[in-house]
Amino acid sequence: MYVSTFYSFKGGVGRTMALVNAAVELVRRGRKVLAVDFDLEAPGLDTFDVLRSPSTCSGIVDFVGEYLATGEAPDVERFVSRSDTVDGLWIMPSGSQQGYAASFGEIDWNDLYEQHHGYLLFEDLKEQWRKTVQPDYVLIDSRTGHTDTCGICTRQLPDAVTLLFFPNEQNLRGLSKVVHDIRAEGDAPQGRRIDTHFVMSNVPDLDDEDDILERMLVRFTAELGMEGEPQVIHRYDSLSLLNQVVFTRDRPKSRLSQEYGGVVDLIVRANIEDEEGALHYIEEADSSFDPPDDMERKLAMIEEHHAKSSRVLARLGTLARRERNWDRARSLLDRAVELGNDTVPCLFARAEVLRRVGDDAAAQADAKRVLSEPSLPPQTARLAIGLAGLDVSDDAGELPAVAAMPGRRKIGLAFQLERDGEVHAAVSVLRSVL
Repeated sequence: MYVSTFYSFKGGVGRTMALVNAAVELVRRGRKVLAVDFDLEAPGLDTFDVLRSPSTCSGIVDFVGEYLATGEAPDVERFVSRSDTVDGLWIMPSGSQQGYAASFGEIDWNDLYEQHHGYLLFEDLKEQWRKTVQPDYVLIDSRTGHTDTCGICTRQLPDAVTLLFFPNEQNLRGLSKVVHDIRAEGDAPQGRRIDTHFVMSNVPDLDDEDDILERMLVRFTAELGMEGEPQVIHRYDSLSLLNQVVFTRDRPKSRLSQEYGGVVDLIVRANIEDEEGALHYIEEADSSFDPPDDMERKLAMIEEHHAKSSRVLARLGTLARRERNWDRARSLLDRAVELGNDTVPCLFARAEVLRRVGDDAAAQADAKRVLSEPSLPPQTARLAIGLAGLDVSDDAGELPAVAAMPGRRKIGLAFQLERDGEVHAAVSVLRSVL
């Protein structure tokens, strides 16, 4: 379960709209999602048709109120509901709209934490989400500004905070403190790092002739410590917004839908418990900013969490091969193949590793399996022929990987093989051209 809060210091940036579209896109990609309305002063997640719930449906405010009345954390199952229109999407609303203002007004958030163990209450809530709903992702809609509940949403509950902003002075000043507080969580004793994803939203789609936007972006990057450019959501002028259309569902080919998809990419790629996120982390390991100890810890977590994923194990094996850790690479690639990953990249990587550890017979067997694949790139075919050795030299031109090549590529391959000392293979390939 990966929790991401959607936060903006000022309103008007489309935070809630972005959250709903991200939630639907995650479900479309096969994930289970719980959307939580923690914008308690101005709730509205359940006004979207994909998250609509009866006005009597209980939520966050009722959950906290019942705890204060009884001293025991209620069963969260009574405060969440499934979407009627999107399978795999759940909601925990702000609370029952009947008497909502009075119920919300009765909660003293400072007193909740200081006198009634509020921190433990929300840790319990988080664990109940995990066990009861079992979502892959929890997306929390947070209140704007600096509020009593801001710290709950941006520092206690989330694994990540998606920060939406319009690039002006007000947003920069407000976000600076919030970002500082979020990062301070990782510096505290026994603290934990919270990922930050920056989204520049409601941006006019105009020429920046005077470099106004560019100058503000430079300031935001420097003062907020952004790594790389933020994801951008452009202003979208359409009356469909009045109907709260969910673009990732209803208009998936629109530019706005694609930009919401970019926000989802940011969240997923930071989550190493997600297969896609794990693969991304491994792929970027060589350029990661993580200290070596943190990287090793994350890679170990990825291997443990994705022990049944042939794709992840193969990628880990390839990383170990690049690091010349031959025994580890062989173990990981063996497991990947056992789980059914008999793709060319996996088998070719294992063939190279097997040759390195001295198991020539097994290396030749994998290389021959690679060469049975038509439309193999010439460079891969060349290396695989070298790994396969004498078993294929005399008949190299008849291998499916070579036979499918046009004549010009075969000639180029033959010259490369001749330079490698694979003379018999080169002759066989040239004969196949005649």
